[in-house]
Amino acid sequence: MKVFVIIVTYNAMHSNWIDRCMKSLAESSVPVISVIIDNGSTDGTRDHVPAAYPEAVWLPQERNLGFGQANNVGLRYMLEQGGDYALLLNQDAALAPDAVEKMVEASEPDTLVSPLQMNGDGSRLDFIFKQKLLMLTQSEIFDDLFANRQLRNAYEGGNYSAACWMIPRHIVEIIGGFNPIFFHYGEDDNYLDRVKYHGCRVVLAANARMYHDREVHGNQKVFNKNAYRREMLYEICNINSSMFKVMRVWALRLYHSYAYQLRDHSYRPGTFICQLGWFMMNIRKVAHSRRIDRRIGQNWL
Repeated sequence: MKVFVIIVTYNAMHSNWIDRCMKSLAESSVPVISVIIDNGSTDGTRDHVPAAYPEAVWLPQERNLGFGQANNVGLRYMLEQGGDYALLLNQDAALAPDAVEKMVEASEPDTLVSPLQMNGDGSRLDFIFKQKLLMLTQSEIFDDLFANRQLRNAYEGGNYSAACWMIPRHIVEIIGGFNPIFFHYGEDDNYLDRVKYHGCRVVLAANARMYHDREVHGNQKVFNKNAYRREMLYEICNINSSMFKVMRVWALRLYHSYAYQLRDHSYRPGTFICQLGWFMMNIRKVAHSRRIDRRIGQNWL
């Protein structure tokens, strides 16, 4: 069994993130192969990592590819090297020693697996992971938690962030990599939409632990930038909904936003026109994106 751990780095020297991450992989009960893709760090990461971890596969990039495209570099490498699993892991995250083992136990060829994602010191659930977990309405994990029963290793469903995903080779061969229309944020939600569309599954390995050392979103400024457009892009790229239905929903949203701004005297024509113009200018790109996402094969790789 060959497990390739794909770590995208960008200025990973902050708070010794990369050292904590790599130390946890060295302590894994299942041997793993580390593949580190650097997105043009400027803080010494590019000198430190290859010197400190010569056993890791080091794939530095000349520019920042964004989260999804950098992970695609690692997914291609995993396929070329005959890997069985790709384990995506954030640079600011660390794994419990038995986490990989527990995720493999919960995995099937058509199943993407997330561990229980904790905060940095393991004292509580990661904030964003908790929000995703609370969105589940039919999961038996809540019954087990409230009844204080021992957690099972696999619970069906969920929309967990790609801070830690175990993806079997079979899924990568069916679905491919991350859609390049998303540069940063939104690409993991889009990927899970495609997992659902192509009949694959998502499970939570509740006995596996990952520790995510972050405050809410990794970069709040980047996350907040163009949040409205990012939400629009995610929804119109969702291949589980028809293009007509999505466009109708967004037309209504734009109309209600316009009406609300008129009522509270905050309407700014330039903002509304920019939103509508951006939508119209990108509609052809989105249509192409949806066609590729529907295909079977190593798309976007």
